[in-house]
Amino acid sequence: MMRRGIRLGTRSSRLALWQAHAVAALLRGRGVECEIVQIETRGDDITDRPLPEIGGDGVFTERIETSLRASEIDIAVHSLKDLPVDDPGELCVCAVLGRQEVREVLVSREGRSLAALPAGALIGSSSTRRQAQLLALRPDLVVRPIRGNVETRIRKVESGEYDATLLAGAGVLRLGLAGKIAQWLEVFEILPAPGQGALAVQCRTADQATRAVLAGLDEPALHAETDAERGFLRALGGGCSAPVGAYARARGRRLVLHGRVSALDGSRSVDVEGEGEDHAALVASLADKALREGAAELIASAARRPVSQVPAGSSLRGLRVLVTRAREQSDELCRRLAEAGAVPVALPLIRIAPLEDTRELDAAIENLASYGWLVFASANGVELFMKRFEAARGEGPWTNGAPRVAAVGPGTAEALRRHGVSIDFMPAVHTGIALAEGIVETASEGLGGVRVLMPRARDGREDAAVLLRHHGAVVSDVPTYRTDPCIPSEEDLAPLYAGVDAILFTSSSAVTSWCDQVRAGGRLAQAARRAVIACIGPATASTARGRGLRVDVEAPTHTAEGLVAALERHLARARGGTP
Repeated sequence: MMRRGIRLGTRSSRLALWQAHAVAALLRGRGVECEIVQIETRGDDITDRPLPEIGGDGVFTERIETSLRASEIDIAVHSLKDLPVDDPGELCVCAVLGRQEVREVLVSREGRSLAALPAGALIGSSSTRRQAQLLALRPDLVVRPIRGNVETRIRKVESGEYDATLLAGAGVLRLGLAGKIAQWLEVFEILPAPGQGALAVQCRTADQATRAVLAGLDEPALHAETDAERGFLRALGGGCSAPVGAYARARGRRLVLHGRVSALDGSRSVDVEGEGEDHAALVASLADKALREGAAELIASAARRPVSQVPAGSSLRGLRVLVTRAREQSDELCRRLAEAGAVPVALPLIRIAPLEDTRELDAAIENLASYGWLVFASANGVELFMKRFEAARGEGPWTNGAPRVAAVGPGTAEALRRHGVSIDFMPAVHTGIALAEGIVETASEGLGGVRVLMPRARDGREDAAVLLRHHGAVVSDVPTYRTDPCIPSEEDLAPLYAGVDAILFTSSSAVTSWCDQVRAGGRLAQAARRAVIACIGPATASTARGRGLRVDVEAPTHTAEGLVAALERHLARARGGTP
């Protein structure tokens, strides 16, 4: 007979749900029914910034712990390495279990091992611990932040955005992705995070009945090992974002503990190791030894220089990079360049403007419920569409039988979310053609006669609309805004006197504006002859080549992050060479 139900809180990622279901199955095997409650965390909400920038400690656990305190759930299942090392008094970790693997794995393009990666290869990692130890092994590599769940990070490698990434082997195995592993790194090469690979089950300290149930899940030897690892980190004054690794192994009543604190650039590390029966004394002794050997300085230095702000070995360090995007849209690209160590130079060559005549758009908005799909190919289209929509109707387009919504990429999807609109589809490759192809594949009953509304730039590309029409859709390809060329003032051009090392194009309209102005000679023409030219994707690159520009870099991932990463990888290889 099943006992009273327990509400189990967890993140909603596939790995977190795997872990939650594993714990729920163990409880059900003991006669306890479980209801799984999914909770979005701050780390899940903010995916475009490295963890140290958004708080590091607790970003994946804080909201779940809040729900636990409020009795909205009865227990929480976490990856133990994500939990802050200082337990809040009203909550406790009642069970630690499930660690079969602690090692790191390398996932790389073409299945290359760490030793086989070329000089200047771009490695995705937002972990200071991984960055520091990786650069100690291969100081010629370039480490850049990467965010997303396990599958997303693997996909970013396979798409060419990164050459490789390091992941916790346990998570890769739990997701059934062992075939993606290029190499297992031994513990002495990359020391794991404290608690890595283990699951933690947390409950309210005062809930004695639930604590008694969870006691049957606990693995005492593993609990002792991870307590020592986390205790070492706590004694050093570090948190989840510190460049600290620790690994403990129980040998009967004795415990062996190895700790490592590393410089962010891999140039130095403090290693300590010891064994003893008194676990607390062992932890205190090794932490004290590490501090005497300079661990505090290394941790403080890493905190002052987060991975996103001072990239180790960045090929963009000190280079001047020209951003031609519209002024109101250049902030993110400039920020990512600055994080990579570059000096962004903003020179807007286009401006986004609404149309004077909006009658066609207004009519489409009035009949929005008659469309099967609402398709956005740019964040600009979202903003101008929503402005007209709110003026006309004042309510969200997703209500009252409204169409399904598709977005070409993350920037467009984020613009929709800011207006409270949920998306139904976004392609893995962020191009108009991929967007249209994905809608065709998603429509299981075909698109024959389905009405599709596509708000777009007045002079935008029509490839996606043509493809959808080919498959039977009735497409309203409605101009929503226009892109006007900007003529730079002398003040705008002044930064070019110092020269630029690279020029970034994120749209065909910016390319066209550039080329029209280059014909007049002057500073723009001189800059084009000397600089590396990088384009965000195939459409922009095609326009550039058609206008006679030499395209050095075409980003495989069509986002600001992907463009900066592609430029960095190109320059790193140009300097370091490839095998």
